[in-house]
Amino acid sequence: MDLFQVLSNRRSIRKYEGKNVEKEKLQKVLEAARLAPSAMNRQPYTLFVITNREVLAEIDAACNQDWKAPMMIVMVSKPKEAWARDDGEQYWKADAAIALHHVSLAAFSEGLGTCWIAAFNENKIKEVLNLDSDSRVPFLSPLGYPAEKKGSVKNRKALEVLTRYI
Repeated sequence: MDLFQVLSNRRSIRKYEGKNVEKEKLQKVLEAARLAPSAMNRQPYTLFVITNREVLAEIDAACNQDWKAPMMIVMVSKPKEAWARDDGEQYWKADAAIALHHVSLAAFSEGLGTCWIAAFNENKIKEVLNLDSDSRVPFLSPLGYPAEKKGSVKNRKALEVLTRYI
């Protein structure tokens, strides 16, 4: 699939079929995250692939939503391992965001759906996954076959509004 087709047609999916994701497709999606750029190539994150039904239910509860997806990708960041500028500006969230965005695009190109989730109880997720206090969970995403069809792209600002040439 052409990159601009992927960029133009990917949508957030909130309903999933019960069908499991094939190992080969999951590996491609995870490889896309591995290939993502990060500041100073630190890759200060781990992608937790959750398929255990009981753990998925606990994560759904922490999101206050029943995703009914066959799996959830939880982005776990290590801010202390990330690069930071001399002025203290940290890049762990940006690094994790780029990697999860790669996941989202690769998933769509494989016929799968994702949905960025930022609204959740981070402490509950950390408890469920038994994460240490240095770990952060900036976002997560269900992964599976879409059980809904989405229309064309939502309104976006015009390129002229978003762009300045100097």
